[in-house]
Amino acid sequence: MKSIIKITVYYIFLLSQVLFSQPDWEPGFILTDSVQSLKIKTCMLTPFESLTDFPLINMNSSERLLLQFDDFNFDSEDYMYSITHCNSDWSVSDLHFTEYIDGFPENYIQTFDFSFNTKVSYVHYELVLPNSDFRFIKSGNYVLTVYNVEESKTPIFTKRFMVYDDKLFVGAKVQQSTLAKGRYSDHEIDVTVNFGNIDYVNPINDVHLSIYQGHRWDNAITNLTPSFVERKKLVYDFEEESSFSAGNEYRFFDSKSVRFYTERVQEIIRDSLDVVLLYPDVPWANQAYSFYPDIEGYFVPNILERDDARIQADYVWVNFCLQQNPFVDKGDLYLYGALTDWYLKEEAKLNYDERMGCYETSLLLKQGYYNYTYLFIPEDTQLASQEAVDGNFHQTSQDYYIFVYLYDYDYGYDRLLGYRKISTRGMF
Repeated sequence: MKSIIKITVYYIFLLSQVLFSQPDWEPGFILTDSVQSLKIKTCMLTPFESLTDFPLINMNSSERLLLQFDDFNFDSEDYMYSITHCNSDWSVSDLHFTEYIDGFPENYIQTFDFSFNTKVSYVHYELVLPNSDFRFIKSGNYVLTVYNVEESKTPIFTKRFMVYDDKLFVGAKVQQSTLAKGRYSDHEIDVTVNFGNIDYVNPINDVHLSIYQGHRWDNAITNLTPSFVERKKLVYDFEEESSFSAGNEYRFFDSKSVRFYTERVQEIIRDSLDVVLLYPDVPWANQAYSFYPDIEGYFVPNILERDDARIQADYVWVNFCLQQNPFVDKGDLYLYGALTDWYLKEEAKLNYDERMGCYETSLLLKQGYYNYTYLFIPEDTQLASQEAVDGNFHQTSQDYYIFVYLYDYDYGYDRLLGYRKISTRGMF
């Protein structure tokens, strides 16, 4: 009997550690993608079946997400993760975890392995969501937070993802802008939402629409007001309000080998840490549009000479060089894509080298196949755009993701009830 009591007390203690050790996110606080630790690299949250797609799953399906990241450490750490529910604008919702999770929202990351025969030692971690510890019982926006138990109030990184409940029919199309000024540079998105037997009180206040251009979080179009309301159908038919600058295709490079010169590799400097020098890039803005097959800004870790890229791919310094005169407008130039964790990292900012006549920087990256682009942020607007370097061309292949949220008055949260993916691929 005493042993049973001791075991019960022990599990209560473990539960209290879980419930009170995670970072505190106050309701209303806006969460974003970020990596706070310099020793965390190759942080990826993707569908389990594909490393090159948007992080979202259907709540009533067997779909899962896969988290992978590397820790530049010789020993494994006690990492835990927490799941936070957010509103449509990525502010923390008022829901208690018992209202959106069946199980515990904080658990240990138990799957890891050590790098093998690499110049840089690291520990590779993996986590599948959902898993045997919990399942989602509410749709909506979510943020995954990973932290060290010993420093629980300081998150190591955060990643956004969506869980949708397929209740609405979302019709959407993408086309060249109907406005003359954006005819050859913009994509226009038109959306129709059919609610069927789903009731709403006020379509203006209760329904929230978000449109994402690929995996870019920074230029999303949100909170459009319907242009027409037809019984249970909402029509979003705009010219300028739902248009995106089309941008250009992502650039690429291949670092799967440090023995052979793969695509776009000019030179390899072998050292204690190998250095890969890419061929210099040139701006595409003033050139005619050319199609380059890309993987929409993602990357796939890989290595030619070995079998398991998760723990056998090494880390190399990759040098980027954009041959361009200094910008006339003041501002900052950044590399962008999955290689920067889909946000504008300070370490990914390029500096102008007068001697070389180019903007230049280097990133420490895992071997693999990469996409990337250049985003320029003018000092006076703070809006990141491809236009200054690579221009905007309506022929560009872009994926667009449309999410429809309906406010739930009973529980006080935004339900994600509709989702649609459309693409310009092959249209022009």
